[in-house]
Amino acid sequence: MIYDLATMTKRAAHTDKNDPAAPNAPKLESLGRLIKTVERLRAPDGCPWDRAQTHQSIRQYLIEEAFEVIDVLDRIESSENLKDEKLRNSLREELGDLMLQVLLHSEMTREAGAFDIFDVAEALNEKLIRRHPHVFGEVKADNAESAFQSWERQKAKEKLTKKDASVLDGVPKGLPSLQRAARILEKVTKVGFQWKDLTGPLAKIDEELSELKAEITAYENPQASDLEKDRVRKRVEQELGDLIFSICNLAFLMRVNPEDSFRTTLNRFEFRFHHVEKRLKEHGKTPEQSTLEEMDQFWDEAKKESQHE
Repeated sequence: MIYDLATMTKRAAHTDKNDPAAPNAPKLESLGRLIKTVERLRAPDGCPWDRAQTHQSIRQYLIEEAFEVIDVLDRIESSENLKDEKLRNSLREELGDLMLQVLLHSEMTREAGAFDIFDVAEALNEKLIRRHPHVFGEVKADNAESAFQSWERQKAKEKLTKKDASVLDGVPKGLPSLQRAARILEKVTKVGFQWKDLTGPLAKIDEELSELKAEITAYENPQASDLEKDRVRKRVEQELGDLIFSICNLAFLMRVNPEDSFRTTLNRFEFRFHHVEKRLKEHGKTPEQSTLEEMDQFWDEAKKESQHE
C-alpha cells in the first residue's frame, strides 16, 4: 500500500505536544482511514460505480459540491452561528463531500502514476510557505492589506519564471460568469487598466444600455425577416453581455461582489414568489390559474413584508 498509516500516526505522536499547531494522532488516523476508504472504493474489487468514474465524468460534482458548501456558508454570518448544531453539521457534511472530490481526483492520478494526495498536500504546503514571506520569512506585514500585497508580489515573482505569463492567469474559465468577471476586473485594475472614478463606468453603462435598446428596437421591427431577427438576436446577446460586464465593473469599483449581489437578489425573488404561491393556494388557485394582476398583488405583499425584516 502506498499510504503508510502507521508511519503517519507515529510521526504525529512524536510531534511536540506543546505546539498548538502539532497534528493530533487520532485526528490524523481518521484522515488516513478516509484516504484508504477512497482507495478501496477504486480498487479492482471495490465499488463498480466509483471504479467507472473518470476526471471528466465527476467534473460536475466538484462544481455542485462547491456550491452546496456556499449555500451553507451563506447562512453563516459569524462564528456564533456555528453554535447551531444543525448548521454546524450541515457545514461539516458539505465540506466532507467537497473533500471527497479532491480525494477521488487524487486517487485517479495515483493510479495513473502521476501523483497522489500527499503530493498535493506537499505542493500546497510549499506554496503557502513560499507565498507568506511575511509569516515564514523576513518580510513584515502589519495588517490584512499589506499581507495581501505581500502575497501578490510573491505571485508576480513566480510568474516571471513562466513563459507566456499573463495578468489574467489564475482566473478559471469554469467560474460562474459574474465571479469570473469580478476576478478579471480585479487583476486588470492592479495594472492600471481601470477608470479613475465612477464617471467613466456610469457613462459606459448608459452607452451599452442605449446600444442594447437600439438592437431590441430593430428586433421588434415588424418588417424584419426571420433571418434578420436571428442576426439581431445575436447582437442583442453581445450587447447584453457588454452591459452586464459594465455593471460588474461598477460593482467592482463600489466594492460590491456581483456574484453575491445577484445571489441575494435571487434569494429575495424566491422568497417573494413562494409568498405568491402560498397566498394563491389560500384562495384555492395555482399560478397557472391566476392572472398577472393577482400575482402582482401578492408580490407587493411579500415585498412589503421583506422590507420590514
